[in-house]
Amino acid sequence: MINELYQLSNAMEKAEIHAQSWHRKYKPIPNIRAKAPCIRISLHHGKVTGISEVDSELGAQLRKYGSNQGSYPCMNLVPLYRITDENVKKRISELLPEELDDSEIEMIRSWCSEDNWGAKFRNKYRISMESVPQELQTMLGTFRYKPLEILMEETFGFLKPELLHKELEDLLFHMLRHKENVALALLVLFHFGSSRKAAGDDTGSLSVVFESEELIHRGIPVVSVRFTEELNAALLNADAAEECITKDSITDAFGISFMPIEEPMPEVKLAGGFDVKLRTMFKEQYCQTRYGRIENASYPISPAMRKKLQAALNWLGSSEQRELTWINIGKNEILFAYPYEIPQGTGAISFIRMFKRQESKENSFETQAKRFILELKQVRKPGTDSHAENIRIFILRKIDKARTKIIYSRLTNAYELEQCSEEWAIGCGDNLPRFSFGSPKVPFPLEVADILNRIWKQDGTLASNKFEAYPKYYGMKLLMEQELSTQKDLHILVQGAAAIGAYLSRLSMENPQDPIWWKVKDMLALLGLLLYWENIRKEQYMEDYPYMYGQLLKAFDELHALYCIVERDGELPLQLAGGSVFQAASDAPVRTLNLLGQRMGPYLMWAKSYRTKEVEKKNKESWRAGWLLFLCEKIALKIHMHWKEEIRLTDAEKAQLFIGYLAAFPKKEQMEDIEPIIDKMEEESENE
Repeated sequence: MINELYQLSNAMEKAEIHAQSWHRKYKPIPNIRAKAPCIRISLHHGKVTGISEVDSELGAQLRKYGSNQGSYPCMNLVPLYRITDENVKKRISELLPEELDDSEIEMIRSWCSEDNWGAKFRNKYRISMESVPQELQTMLGTFRYKPLEILMEETFGFLKPELLHKELEDLLFHMLRHKENVALALLVLFHFGSSRKAAGDDTGSLSVVFESEELIHRGIPVVSVRFTEELNAALLNADAAEECITKDSITDAFGISFMPIEEPMPEVKLAGGFDVKLRTMFKEQYCQTRYGRIENASYPISPAMRKKLQAALNWLGSSEQRELTWINIGKNEILFAYPYEIPQGTGAISFIRMFKRQESKENSFETQAKRFILELKQVRKPGTDSHAENIRIFILRKIDKARTKIIYSRLTNAYELEQCSEEWAIGCGDNLPRFSFGSPKVPFPLEVADILNRIWKQDGTLASNKFEAYPKYYGMKLLMEQELSTQKDLHILVQGAAAIGAYLSRLSMENPQDPIWWKVKDMLALLGLLLYWENIRKEQYMEDYPYMYGQLLKAFDELHALYCIVERDGELPLQLAGGSVFQAASDAPVRTLNLLGQRMGPYLMWAKSYRTKEVEKKNKESWRAGWLLFLCEKIALKIHMHWKEEIRLTDAEKAQLFIGYLAAFPKKEQMEDIEPIIDKMEEESENE
């Protein structure tokens, strides 16, 4: 990701885009959750004057200086007391503010017996309240930040943890007596622990930020964007001054001189929902030892470049750039797309619009793709297409708490995207025949994995919603890499088709508006695309025997259904004649066709008789029997012309069989094809 961000940082400089850069030790506080909010502790002249929750949106913008071992002015506290008795836990959970009287409060006080601020926590407390502020003062030096100094004066009175403990306890019981924010008071007061764990290892955690009443009075509270940004600016200025003094020594991977450092790369909190750490090689990767360089020395990057890379990712993954340069494609995956040349003075362009369907919009893939390409080409600079050149696409995946990885990366341009999108639309839409239940819509690339991951049962339901053999980004590869082998994809789709083929035959007659058809149309669109990638076009396969075989099974279904409507008062069997052998036809077409010919004999004889009845009642018209009989014989004749003995169907041919089985019958027939069959039918009628 370092190289990708380097290109982006250069593009931002050319476009004069100034993104926020953060000091390497000034980091976001942990995610604010409903069950564990960030808590503001207000101080004034050695007293705790208030405890309140920080709004989650504001809390997401706060930062702390330090590490997990200790930080300031935000830090991790633990509740004052630990409870392990299950009955007491239940009583506390069921407490209602209106029930709090003197006796209840005394009972709560009696539960405050096991102090939760043990030796392990007190050591972290000392680091946060003493060591980290001292480090901050030393680092800032002459770049003093007065509001920070005022806050430090307030917290200096609480260097001993027992002082803060007592002040907090007194304030919490004051809140309980006055029934003020009882839930928050109990959250700070008690930790529900486990009797099976050691007290020092089972303390819970509270994210807190110290506030100064004096700073609130001056209009620059600690819990504010202003304080956060101004402290960061002071830290960056101090860093820049230090870099000027200790210049040269070694050159980093991008040609910048700097003094060697041994510290982690910057961390960025993405608006997409997780944190990213920019990394060089980790020291435990022993393959580095052969070159004599490990960790930062394996790919040296100067502090100045680290700030540029961090700022680039901050801008790229900010909430303002959502649906412009990035979008979530899964719980732990984010897709980024951006140009190497960011034009100035133009409106915002969405570089992800043609990859994922927008939830609030009904626009089709074709519309979004055309609009995207038009936007890319609309502004030119001499000799180049500013928007069109060098578009970087990459996908980040959060593997675990500590690791984030690029799982897909590609450099493209407007012309390749235009060609790929046109081919995609043709394959998914134009490479399919007409269907009576409606034409499939062209899926967006990031919908492909959902289609491939559907495992169908024979009753038309999905076997599981958790099957994820294909990652979300697979459709991006399918869009951009037309040379990619799709044999596995085709095999999975035809397996699903074989499972639901029989179910769909009856459903098409009983409920052509069933929601399942949306998923079936997605499957058909993807089948059309995969056949297109295999250079199998609609004009070709609609005249070949697998497609015609599917049409024959459909015609037999229609004939069987007509017979049941006329002779059995409309009671259809669970499976119609063609659908009942659909899966067998996929596996053994010759044997199945012979079996089907025998099974359909009585229905064909009935149709020959019924076609002469001149019945006009709706859904029982006798002419339908003649038309279906003609259709069956016509299709059978075409199949005979293309038939090969001992034939087995490939996955591509099975796909054509499924498409033919669901496709509507042709609207018009060529007279030269029909006349021989009509003559034969008339001759048979005379003989009868």
